[in-house]
Amino acid sequence: MNKNLFLTPAYSFKNKLKPIDLKLIRSYLLGLVLSLTTLMSGAQNKVFTGGASYYAKSFEGRKTANGELFSNYDMTCASRTLKFHTFLKVTNLKNKLVTIVRVNDRGPYAKNRIIDLTEQAARIIGSYKHGITKVKLEIIQPSQNTDSIEKNFMTNQIVDADGRITIPSGYTISIWRTRDFDHALLLAKYLQQEEYIQSFYVGKKNQNGRPLYHILVLNIATQQEALKLKDFWERKGFMRVRMLENF
Repeated sequence: MNKNLFLTPAYSFKNKLKPIDLKLIRSYLLGLVLSLTTLMSGAQNKVFTGGASYYAKSFEGRKTANGELFSNYDMTCASRTLKFHTFLKVTNLKNKLVTIVRVNDRGPYAKNRIIDLTEQAARIIGSYKHGITKVKLEIIQPSQNTDSIEKNFMTNQIVDADGRITIPSGYTISIWRTRDFDHALLLAKYLQQEEYIQSFYVGKKNQNGRPLYHILVLNIATQQEALKLKDFWERKGFMRVRMLENF
């Protein structure tokens, strides 16, 4: 037996071991601590404050953590701990602008951020191209009767913010659209409660064999008035506003 084997200094084995990536470990530990902190605070209340960032355009079309395809035209977000399909009222604490988003992804893991927003959501609250923005997040619940409303909601029909079927006339503006009926109804109700003088509705269309729900402003008398409203909502940050003569 080679006696020198037992006399080999311990440091001679160091070069045979792969170096530990301390930065990677530190990043994982930081993410774990931040997730636990958020989870503990969430157990006590349903209101959070912190930094909001937004997705880069390069994420378009990628799969989110819940399996959906990401779209910057949607109003979704990434949260470290909140359940998928949780709805959040997001308030920009600097300008008080508000939107409603749905959790469908995980992140962000930087210590000064609690949410990642789509470009559409960021534009509505005025945080797009403004870096990290301090926001307040409030968990909100869909209406209890949403399922029964959706069950009786036929294609090409329109309902008001309370789920009552409505017959439109004149020109129509489609402000935004989503695959999620809960989300559409929540946003219509929120807009209805705000300072806007218009009434808001949800219209159902089929696209590629699946329902697509539009937030609508109805009964606009003239094309000129409809164009003015289209411009108004585009300046509010909505990216896909459409004027429709018939829904």
